[in-house]
Amino acid sequence: MATDPSFLHDVKTYYDKNTKRFVRHHDSGSVDALHRGVWAPEVTTQAEAFQYVNGLLLQAIQALTSRFAAPLRVLDLGCGVGGSLFYLAQRLPLEAVGVTLSPVQVALARARAQTLEVVSSCRFIEAEFLRLPDLQPHAAVFAIESFVHCPDAARFFTVAAERLSPGGQLMICDDFLTVSGTSHLDPKARRYVADFQRGWHLRSLMATAQVQAHAAQAGLTLLDNRDLTPYLALQSRWDRFIALCVRLGHWLPLRAPWWLNWVGGNGAQMCLLSGVVEYRFLLFEKKSG
Repeated sequence: MATDPSFLHDVKTYYDKNTKRFVRHHDSGSVDALHRGVWAPEVTTQAEAFQYVNGLLLQAIQALTSRFAAPLRVLDLGCGVGGSLFYLAQRLPLEAVGVTLSPVQVALARARAQTLEVVSSCRFIEAEFLRLPDLQPHAAVFAIESFVHCPDAARFFTVAAERLSPGGQLMICDDFLTVSGTSHLDPKARRYVADFQRGWHLRSLMATAQVQAHAAQAGLTLLDNRDLTPYLALQSRWDRFIALCVRLGHWLPLRAPWWLNWVGGNGAQMCLLSGVVEYRFLLFEKKSG
């Protein structure tokens, strides 16, 4: 499947226009996170909630230290402003590469790496998922809330598998449909899914069974599949305000990046609340030898 330049341009523009505002005003910006907070039973603070998924990455990567020599090579597909790699680099010896389409995010991540003094272990590049530069094999590859943007899910797994060493692991934390396809949904649910896809520029919103099939074709075996949906904080006061704005302005021809962010975010909320979408952490392994 050929890469869609117009779609990738839209994703790049979306993040170029929204990232600085998000980091400045969203609570997760304090820990360099562009993903959702997960309020698992053991979580007691907001910072812990936004770092929860990073903690899952850390556990999985620590388990790989018996297989691979330090420093472990780690690849982040959709690194945002580098928060996950910074979290890992402050706790493990790594040679980490973060990839994003957005030059704004690359610049912010590089500046933050200087501040945190992890430049020697964290490198950031502007590139497409499906057209990565030549990179050495990695012990771990992960994609946090970025897989759904990929224009070709099957190719994503092929590329990830090619970048993994034998015995290495791929981790994905993202939104997945609870069943394949949306034709069976009622009109309101289909509209929420459409808003989610349009507002946040999604091309690979699919069921986990479809994802697992693509992974298997690439030689990756599913080891773990965790549903984190029950631990999301949904319908906050801000979320309800955005929902009201989206309802009032839904038929207006608004195309500003911040408005699409609101439309997509409200669509995501409604999909999660109605059970159409789940937020899951998946762990795959490439066969050894």
